[in-house]
Amino acid sequence: MNKINSKRFFNRLNIINNLNKDLSKNGVNRITLTKKDKQARDIIVSWMKKLGLIVKIDNIGNIFGFNYFEKDAQPIILGSHIDTVRNGGKYDGLLGVLGALEVIEILNNKNKIPKNIGIAIFTNEEGVRFSPDMMGSWSFTKVEKINKIHKIKDDQNITVKQALKEINYLGKEKQLFFKPKYFLELHVEQGPLLDIYKKDIGIVKGVQAINWLYISLLGQSNHAGTTPNSKKVDPNKVFSKILNFINKKTYSNSKQLATVGKVEYFPNQTNVIPNKINFTIDIRNKDDLKLKNFRKELIKQINFYSKCYSIDFKIKELVNFKSVKFNQKINNIIKKNVLKNKFSHMNIYSGAGHDAQMLSKICSTSMIFIPSLRGISHDKKEDTKKQQILNGLRLLLNVTEDLLKIN
Repeated sequence: MNKINSKRFFNRLNIINNLNKDLSKNGVNRITLTKKDKQARDIIVSWMKKLGLIVKIDNIGNIFGFNYFEKDAQPIILGSHIDTVRNGGKYDGLLGVLGALEVIEILNNKNKIPKNIGIAIFTNEEGVRFSPDMMGSWSFTKVEKINKIHKIKDDQNITVKQALKEINYLGKEKQLFFKPKYFLELHVEQGPLLDIYKKDIGIVKGVQAINWLYISLLGQSNHAGTTPNSKKVDPNKVFSKILNFINKKTYSNSKQLATVGKVEYFPNQTNVIPNKINFTIDIRNKDDLKLKNFRKELIKQINFYSKCYSIDFKIKELVNFKSVKFNQKINNIIKKNVLKNKFSHMNIYSGAGHDAQMLSKICSTSMIFIPSLRGISHDKKEDTKKQQILNGLRLLLNVTEDLLKIN
């Protein structure tokens, strides 16, 4: 029986995460296309080459490692991402990449893998530095021209293409230079359900729709102490109404999610009425129509209160991804192996976006979730028990072995 080499896996995990100094205090800061990202990429690529994998890098910096490569071979691809949010966790994304490496090493050690199989590391899944999130997997599917993606800028006016060149990961391969047959992603849940219900494994049915809006409310700066309330052209009047609307709608409907995550005030001074407030709204729902209706009502509220208080506004859409249902055939294989291993399990819909949802446009995809303790993710306190990780790795191996048997 093939066995996970836990010592090898956790050693690799620690090597990558320990590139960040004072990990317990600051968490993992492997922001996409930065020095830390490059260091991690270089090390993992060296491990791929040591296994004899053929490494290819495409024009958005996605890294692929194959046991052999033929353009029309339609490989099974395992993987995820290695970039993080600021002060992020140890397992988000990295678990799926190093899990893929472990599985392929085990299969290689047993005998020559009979079919084309590969590892994928997708660029900028988190969307912290560049929008949209899941940029690498989105770009790979060729839904947008690469020249347009290359021109996207971060807060420092650095383009994606410049950042790729700076870390030497602007690859030569074009978008969709090969087409996978299957894509399977192991990931921590990033939510509380598996932990609450004490389940080992989440069989992921799909990913909910995601819509990001960037909104600017435009007022007029003036002295905070001398301007009468009736004369203030204060964007806070509208902002507070929007926050109230979001809170009221989401707390009365647990299936509709909306979060104001980033807020910027200008000029951001104690005694000055702001002339502008920029903020983001992250809207999610597994029902596309319900998300669309919520967004429509939200914009109606912004328009109404802006007119009431003589505030101009601008709305820019950053992300608009429809909900995704994962492949039932793969999920049946996952369930078969869950039962074989006597893992407790539940069906689950992902609240977070993942590379697998992007790949679903071009091939059969699914995901395996393992618990996030206390449901914490995108934070330095993110944690998962060692045995839960080993359960996920075992399942990833078993499912991959079954996928290799399918014609």
